[in-house]
Amino acid sequence: MKKKIIFFIPTLNEGGGERVVSELSLNLPDSVERIILLFKNEVFYPYKGKLISLNIPLFNNVFFRIYYFFVAVWRFKKIIKKESPDLVISFGAPANIINVLFNKKAILRIDTFLSSLPSKTYKILAKILFKKALNIICVSKVSAKDLAENFNVKKEKIKVIYNLIDTKKIKELSLAPIKADFEKIFNNPAIITIGRLANGKNHLRLVKIFKEIKKDIKNAKLVILGTGKLEPEIKKAIKDFGLKEDIHLLGWQKNPFNFLAKAKLFVLPSSREGLPCSILEAMACGLPVISADCKAGPREILAPDTSIAEEADNIEYAEFGILTPVFEKENSQDENYLTKNEEIFKKAITEVLINKNLSDNLNKKSLQRANDFDIIKIIKEWSFLYDK
Repeated sequence: MKKKIIFFIPTLNEGGGERVVSELSLNLPDSVERIILLFKNEVFYPYKGKLISLNIPLFNNVFFRIYYFFVAVWRFKKIIKKESPDLVISFGAPANIINVLFNKKAILRIDTFLSSLPSKTYKILAKILFKKALNIICVSKVSAKDLAENFNVKKEKIKVIYNLIDTKKIKELSLAPIKADFEKIFNNPAIITIGRLANGKNHLRLVKIFKEIKKDIKNAKLVILGTGKLEPEIKKAIKDFGLKEDIHLLGWQKNPFNFLAKAKLFVLPSSREGLPCSILEAMACGLPVISADCKAGPREILAPDTSIAEEADNIEYAEFGILTPVFEKENSQDENYLTKNEEIFKKAITEVLINKNLSDNLNKKSLQRANDFDIIKIIKEWSFLYDK
């Protein structure tokens, strides 16, 4: 008898959780009937199964968000009653809240370090509600520890499952050609990063750091893949710094892997993460990785044999990449001044671009580590969904 599982997520657009839903739907055994339930019918990733949309607009306005939250609840309850699923796995804050409030078969997936989130409301609701879930899937050990210690969830309810990647598919897609205009960028030493253009991702600070890198490496380029609300502000900073020919905002790319494969270095300057898929995808393309040692995820990927309680205070040459301290909260408006940790990030980037032996060694380490997150290995961790 088939098990019916609903994956509940706002969209199947760009994002790490969205990619995980895509891969799970494509790779779970045929004994599982999949339903993907979206707030809004935005689909870019491939999927297998039945797709249902709640047809809820995604507003920033508080009034509309509250109104459509209750509309979403009403439609969600109707679908649960009609489909009668064995389990509902939700991804992201609004889906998690609705799932745990109105469904007795709720499994929540937490893809970030909850204590670092700016939303006090979500953290209060998490403390009250998350203990009611059947299980909670965390994407890192640090996130799981935080959930148990700070959000009233019993350890036995928490399961850590790392994000998964299809290394074979990534390698195939990385060989695809890119447009001639883009090709010119990668004739130079190119630094690349991927992520939403949003607070916490620190793209503005990366732009400022890159301005200083250009003083040492004249032909360096910076490529940023992603979209988001900070795009106008980032574009303005690029223009103000006179870097329009050197920093390339290329938006969201359906196939980011051929861009990754042509770059020299992947960087992640974030202040908070869960377990960043972008690092794993870069490693699968053989890119050296430099990441801020933020909560959570980068340390577990790049330095798996160290304590999750450790924090980099300088350049840390980890087993599979380089970790640097998280940027200070203060951010100087002086375009010619870098904070201490911004300077450390800059030095790490410059060293990898200049030191070929270091770069080649990190390249090999990235390819090696990426295999630990391959879908063939990680999919087994989800077997509890369909085992008797």
